[in-house]
Order: sequence, then structure tokens, then C-alpha cells
Amino acid sequence: MAIENLIKTLIEPLVDHKEDIFVKSFDEDADGYIVYEVMVHQEDIGRVIGRHGSVAQSIRTICYAAAMKSKKRIRINIDHF
Repeated sequence: MAIENLIKTLIEPLVDHKEDIFVKSFDEDADGYIVYEVMVHQEDIGRVIGRHGSVAQSIRTICYAAAMKSKKRIRINIDHF
């Protein structure tokens, strides 16, 4: 749950449609990763991904570091609706 809140906290200042941020976690996949699906409004996807994926990579790096404190491995998928 803490990673979900961290993801939302990092994304909220970037988007115009804050009410359309959805983060859902899925149990560990076959590789042992917890997968987080992040959905944002279609108009905000560019801001969240950034030029050449730089913003998305920064979000992932921060969340990976936070997950390592609890010895978890995570993946973050970002998409729009």
C-alpha cells in the first residue's frame, strides 16, 4: 500500500486530471515481481511519461528504491484510458 501512495504522490503534481489517477497492484508474477498498473487520463500521459520516458524512469527509480527497503521487487506499468 505504501508504494501505491508513493506513486500517486509523485504523479499528482504532474497531471491536470488528478481524479483520474488509478494505481492497482497485482500479486507477484512468475518472476517474483509485484506489478503496479498506473492509469492516468489520456491528456496527461505525456506529462507522466516525459520526453524519451525520462519522467517515467525517474518515478520508477524512486519507487524501486522504496521497495528495496522492504526487500520487494516491483514493476510499474503506465497507461491511459
